[in-house]
Amino acid sequence: MKADRDDAPEWLTSRPSKGSNLKVVLAGTIGTVVTLGALTLAGQAFMQNTVKDLAANSQPPKPKPVAEITRAEPAPRNDWDRIVEEQARRDAMSTQQPEQPTGSDSPAVKQTVFNDQNYTPRGADNVLSLRDTYKPAEPEKPADKVRVTVIKETKDSTCWPLKEGSIERRNCRLGVGLNYRE
Repeated sequence: MKADRDDAPEWLTSRPSKGSNLKVVLAGTIGTVVTLGALTLAGQAFMQNTVKDLAANSQPPKPKPVAEITRAEPAPRNDWDRIVEEQARRDAMSTQQPEQPTGSDSPAVKQTVFNDQNYTPRGADNVLSLRDTYKPAEPEKPADKVRVTVIKETKDSTCWPLKEGSIERRNCRLGVGLNYRE
């Protein structure tokens, strides 16, 4: 069956014009310019409102204090004199005290004042005396010897022609004695 060119629909027979590419580029350029102009105007309007708000609030905000510093009331002069005298008396007593021998019958006195006159070296804290705590471990007693008796190993006579270690021999040995197994 043959059809004439005149019988085809118009959209198949008409060829596109060569100026359509120019129309698409021109439409895209105009759309881009309009969009950029609208964004610029909106940005300027927003910035004007922000600048007006800042100008109206010309007074800077006062920062909140992080911490408040308070000082205690000074004590009366006579209290300070009494405190200083007590401390001087304690210091004098600690330097004049003769060293008491530390024996098993006297209780241990904890040293609270440290200076060159009462310094006594203690030695290292992280050293252990091995003489007090060392106990050699007793060697373990060897277990009694176990006697093993091997009773005659029987080879399966039903699978003897098959090669040792082959799949056939394994399958044969699995099948032997199925009736007697529980």
